[in-house]
Amino acid sequence: MPHLREKTGVIGQVGRAAAIFRVDGIHIYPDGSGEAQLIRLILSYMETPQYLRRRLYGKRPELRYVGVLPPLRTPHHPLERRAARLRQGELREGVVLAEGDGDFLVEVGVDRPLRATGRAPSVGGRATVRVTEVQPVLRGRFVRRGEVDHYWGYDTHISRRSLGMLALSGEFDLTVATSRHGQPLPMVEDQLRARWAEARSVLVAFGAPRSGIGNILAREGLALEEAFHFTVNAIPGQGSETVRTEEAVYATLAILNLLSP
Repeated sequence: MPHLREKTGVIGQVGRAAAIFRVDGIHIYPDGSGEAQLIRLILSYMETPQYLRRRLYGKRPELRYVGVLPPLRTPHHPLERRAARLRQGELREGVVLAEGDGDFLVEVGVDRPLRATGRAPSVGGRATVRVTEVQPVLRGRFVRRGEVDHYWGYDTHISRRSLGMLALSGEFDLTVATSRHGQPLPMVEDQLRARWAEARSVLVAFGAPRSGIGNILAREGLALEEAFHFTVNAIPGQGSETVRTEEAVYATLAILNLLSP
């Protein structure tokens, strides 16, 4: 079995790819490996701004090798640590420290806490705040994810549904499976591009390290064409006998990124 350090590195590659290609959500479906909790923990830790990680996660043995994780450098991972340098309208991720006097004290990664108003999570919960005032008091208001008009990280979910059930759930307007047995992407580019432009939610599915999507669906009694709108091969004529999941993620998302308007 791979060492935890190697597992952490591989999971980190997937998280990095998700950030580069602006993935909104990662769904971990059951494949029998029993590592869904570890994958979710590391991906969620990685997506959390550095200044909140210790407060939200503390010390856990599963996070022993997070030093090998690449930085995301997304907009919600700012480097500024001085409150005086913040700007009105700026967004920050924070953790609610306390409630009182009609507002909430929020840690946002600078040298003094922010006082926020609005609908907040419970104390200890994570939230997004918009800075409304910098001096003399650092103030802001809570905002929903839908109010953020640029990429703001991904959510990680462990699905209780199998891969086939997830694809057929109706939750997604477009579903795309990746497989070496699929059609080369250029052959379906026009049809896929048309569907992509109309879709509000897209599921792109990847196989498990030891089992391709076709085999996974077969165990559910499903064929690829029954569960997915498209099955594509993003690496036709591959030179290596196998393509690792993290490699397929990069290759596929890079090509699909060109379909986005």
